[in-house]
Amino acid sequence: MFAPAVFRLSPRAPRSLSFTALTSLSRALSSNKTSFDAVEEFTQDFVNAVREVPTATDPHKSAALLRKLAKTEILSYTDMAEAPEKFFLAHRLLSTLGLGGFGVRFTVQFNLFAGSILGLGGGSQVKMLSDIQQSGELGCFLLTEKQAGVLSGLIVETTATWDQNSQTFVLNTPREAAAKNWISQGYTAELGVVIADLQIGDKSYGPHPFFMRLREKGSGQLLPGIRVVDMGAKTVANDLDNAQVWFDNVPLPHGALLDKFATVTDSGEYVTRGSEKMRIEVIGQRLLTGRQAIAEAALLSAKCLHLRTEAYAKTKICNGLTGERTLASLPHISTRLAEGHAALDEMLGFAAAVEKRLNACLSEGSIPPPDLVDAIAVLKVKGVQVAIDTANGLRQEVGSLGLLHGSGFELQDMLLCCKFAEGDSRILSLKLARDRLRRVQKDPAAALLGAAGFGPEAREARAALVLAAKLAPAGKDPAKLSEALDKHWREVYDLAELVCQRHLAHAAPASFVEGPCVDRHLPANTDFNANWKLEGLHTEARGDPRTLAA
Repeated sequence: MFAPAVFRLSPRAPRSLSFTALTSLSRALSSNKTSFDAVEEFTQDFVNAVREVPTATDPHKSAALLRKLAKTEILSYTDMAEAPEKFFLAHRLLSTLGLGGFGVRFTVQFNLFAGSILGLGGGSQVKMLSDIQQSGELGCFLLTEKQAGVLSGLIVETTATWDQNSQTFVLNTPREAAAKNWISQGYTAELGVVIADLQIGDKSYGPHPFFMRLREKGSGQLLPGIRVVDMGAKTVANDLDNAQVWFDNVPLPHGALLDKFATVTDSGEYVTRGSEKMRIEVIGQRLLTGRQAIAEAALLSAKCLHLRTEAYAKTKICNGLTGERTLASLPHISTRLAEGHAALDEMLGFAAAVEKRLNACLSEGSIPPPDLVDAIAVLKVKGVQVAIDTANGLRQEVGSLGLLHGSGFELQDMLLCCKFAEGDSRILSLKLARDRLRRVQKDPAAALLGAAGFGPEAREARAALVLAAKLAPAGKDPAKLSEALDKHWREVYDLAELVCQRHLAHAAPASFVEGPCVDRHLPANTDFNANWKLEGLHTEARGDPRTLAA
């Protein structure tokens, strides 16, 4: 992974829709098919089930609402594999109600937590999901660490060491910088999937997923050796709890290792199951579905914002040279709305096309191919940026409306959250550029051949060749390579941009199962109970785990 220096790039304006793209999108929107039945019925049931979201303004209330929603089983924890269109539709419906903290809580529960068990667990472990859903217990996904956050890529220092005598994995936070960090729903959750470096004897087997209980059932007390601290108030989404988590010699039973792809025998032997090996692409499956869901949510949220603002502008009367006129009739307002709709519709068409490919992999239980992984990264980077740019541009044109609670503009910081959640845009761009440079390194002749032409592929190939030549003198020396990357950081991001342009240029737009976007925005209540922790069963740690062993 490239070393992330302090990089800055000016945001690029979204591309305008060509006539061909508009025609293709129109055709796609007219052919709306799905592999699960009763889309309208599901939409009505789900929207009704989350009507209380605006009143759930603190983590205690919000967590209670999610428990209630989970127990309805309107959406099953196994729907990601059995009906993936339904899984993504639920995320989009939430975003049309308002892109807030509950949407993050929802995707943590159904995607990162339950989805990890579904995708990484063995048969008996997957069967647990039914009981977990019926109980209403919440889970979290413990991956990100304090010194390996969204700007560092996936680095895991937390260890799970196999103890042959006790037949357990011993979970530890080796240093302060390795504390699990910004764990969404980490304070209110009773359960979790923790990613830790599996160690047997003196050998490390790399990051592996483990299912664990964080809090006692019923009392909500943290189990010994676990410390959880709430990260405090944020600029937005304070209905969502985020936590730091430490472990000190926490024993996990033999069956805690999610073992679809690998297991440890009673004798302490590491065994791979099936043809797939446990690796980052396997663990990262839920990050892929998360990136897809987050990009869609950001785009739908911005689309709803445009629909709502447009409706307001058509009724807002202002004075013109010849008399009264509507705000929507002003050329700069009408142009801003039209360009925003066009940019968002183009990206939504791309998002639906990428989701269609991802849904096939989810239904088959297969690992997404590299090209699809790249397409999801492109969607996450470009889709969220289009949502941010169009929302910001619109807000600057509508005067005091942009300051009013209930207008939708109060949720704009959530778009920033979308930018770094499940893979920061910078890190994903670096990955796109890195993988493109590896193609040059692997087959220089093909790279030269690809550069001799016109169009997105040729521009991308030429940029990759030029950048590869500039980095070549550094060889494999990490210090020299880091220095070269810092020096040529603009070219690195420019190459990633060209990769994005290629994907966008060649994708045939598709449509979502529910048809055109419907704005269902429900303004959240403005009250907040600062003592929410006292109302719940949950407490912070009984003691600092770094002192518990003493």
